[in-house]
Amino acid sequence: MEWVKWIIANWADVAKIIAEVIGAASVIIAITPTLKDDNFWLPIVKFIGKYIALNKKVDDTKRPK
Repeated sequence: MEWVKWIIANWADVAKIIAEVIGAASVIIAITPTLKDDNFWLPIVKFIGKYIALNKKVDDTKRPK
């Protein structure tokens, strides 16, 4: 449980590192012309998008009218 206390105490730094990884991976994927680089970073971006991202997409077809 010490690691939880550490994360809570250093949350600003943890969030900064997460944002930097997302930004770096997104830039690398966008500017590299080959899929070899993209295939390395894509799982990281997908993981972050699925479990960490705050701007999750909403399916409007399932939303009540």
